[in-house]
Amino acid sequence: MVILLENLDSYVDYTYDFIETICEDFGPRYSGSEAEDKANKWIKEKWSKFCDETNIEEFKVHPHFYPQGVLRMVFALGVFSFLMLPLKYPFSIFASVIILLGMLVYFFEFMLLKGILKFLYKKKTSSNVFGIIKPREETKCRVILDGHTDSAKELHIGKINNRFYEVILYSNLLVYGFFVLIYSIVKVSLQSSSVDHLVSYNWFIFELTKFDLYIIPIIFVLLILYIIFFLGVIYGKTVMGANDNLSGTAVAAAVGKYFSKNRLKNVELIIVSTGSEEIGERGAYHFVRNNPELFQDSLSLVYECIGAGKVIVIVEEDYMHLARYSQEVVSRFVKAYEIYRKQNEDAIPCTRGKLLMGSSNANIYVKAGYESAFIIGVRDESWKPVNWHTLQDTIECIDKKFLNDVIGISLCFVKLIDEEYS
Repeated sequence: MVILLENLDSYVDYTYDFIETICEDFGPRYSGSEAEDKANKWIKEKWSKFCDETNIEEFKVHPHFYPQGVLRMVFALGVFSFLMLPLKYPFSIFASVIILLGMLVYFFEFMLLKGILKFLYKKKTSSNVFGIIKPREETKCRVILDGHTDSAKELHIGKINNRFYEVILYSNLLVYGFFVLIYSIVKVSLQSSSVDHLVSYNWFIFELTKFDLYIIPIIFVLLILYIIFFLGVIYGKTVMGANDNLSGTAVAAAVGKYFSKNRLKNVELIIVSTGSEEIGERGAYHFVRNNPELFQDSLSLVYECIGAGKVIVIVEEDYMHLARYSQEVVSRFVKAYEIYRKQNEDAIPCTRGKLLMGSSNANIYVKAGYESAFIIGVRDESWKPVNWHTLQDTIECIDKKFLNDVIGISLCFVKLIDEEYS
């Protein structure tokens, strides 16, 4: 049984000050920016004071490709496909071809992160920082605690608090796409079987059929919702990112600092803050590719938005990147939470769940074949983090009680694994 006796106030204050200092000294930190670079160098210096080894690794990224570039491509293709619908027979079939291309770009580039089209965008330099804390005796297992340094672009649609409107806008993407895809195919099929192509109006390269007069106005309404959605996701300033995700990096640092003073017996602890998480987990991709030895016999727990909220969610699956997470990590975290809850009856509630939108570095780690899962703090039943990708994601939204519980559960999580191997 893990016993947690130490008062965590000093570690909570350390975590809060860590977040506040980066926000004040470096500001928003988009992938590949000077601010991200300086923040990671500051983190390395901070961690070198208590870690046995500290490293910073640079890598190349295409920061304007994902998600902004991909979403702009999909947006443009979706609008352009609508303009193809009134073309003369049989050229209206291009509407199906273009919307299908948009769907493929979304699936392969946004969901599967293939990066096929990234060559269209300029390269920049990003970096990862990680520190290693050795055990007292032989290393039998490694535990990786992961946050990220970079911050995201503002997501205007994230400000919507009405679940009904959110469902309408998200579901409309599929409805609009499939409506255009199917309708233009059906239209050409009907025209090919009619001598006059069912034409009601004809002008230059355009023609409107009898069924266009009924269907295109419906598709136009869907197009307006489609445009509203994309205008809400492709334009915005870089946010401060106190909760998403300096909170994750700061908690990993606090746990590392604790175990530098209270050495584990057989677990080697690795704390990491990646760059470029918000552009498709590129930092995690380079971290696992460059350091496979750190992932041997490892369990990794990734932190996302754990500086505020009403509930801690341990994510078992996310639909955005089609990732299933390690039950080895999930079950141990749940057990650690139960241990912590017995000693702290006012602990923040914790549950398991699946995410429709949102992901983390754990997506990269599990797809590389390693045991990983992530936790995320959410504000309500919509399972949306506090001030997610908004300009309000500042130090003022950070909740010390939430930090306290995540740190405490994390200490139990790591100690539990150490006991298994001792």
